Amino acid sequence: MPNAELLSFLVAAAARLSGYPEIPVDALPPVRVVSVDTIARAICPDEPKGCTGIAATFETESYEIMIRDSLDLEDPADNSFLLHELVHVMQWKARGDDIFKDCPTTLKTEGEAYRAQNAYLKREGQFLRFGEMLAYTQCAEDTGTLFPRDAMAAPDTLTQHKDPELMLGPLP
Repeated sequence: MPNAELLSFLVAAAARLSGYPEIPVDALPPVRVVSVDTIARAICPDEPKGCTGIAATFETESYEIMIRDSLDLEDPADNSFLLHELVHVMQWKARGDDIFKDCPTTLKTEGEAYRAQNAYLKREGQFLRFGEMLAYTQCAEDTGTLFPRDAMAAPDTLTQHKDPELMLGPLP
């Protein structure tokens, strides 16, 4: 379980980087630290072996976040997955289950979370970036696709944002 200080920091960062309203820490879903098998069974109950690469998930029905027990939450590369899920919580609070209403909307929802995660990683001096798989994901009803540039933080995201309230200030 992440401590309250880390959760507060990540919630503030997720809100600033995604543009969604910040949620008070005491209104967040519980964060459960679980095995990779538990996450895989939750996401892919019929074929859990196909979901062993997932680091974290926000489950809307049970209102909980599950994160892998192998993550080091003191490491920005690892806690960025929690930030990603916090963006999903903010999306869900803002728009409800509509964030997953269809394939194109789900891809947009994921793209927003990956952009915030990647902007956070950049801000933290990390070279890792996530979400490239969205470039290869296509919906049956939509021939359009997302490209890596759509899921990645733009170089000037943190310095050229039009709304200064959405910029991430100096880190402690």
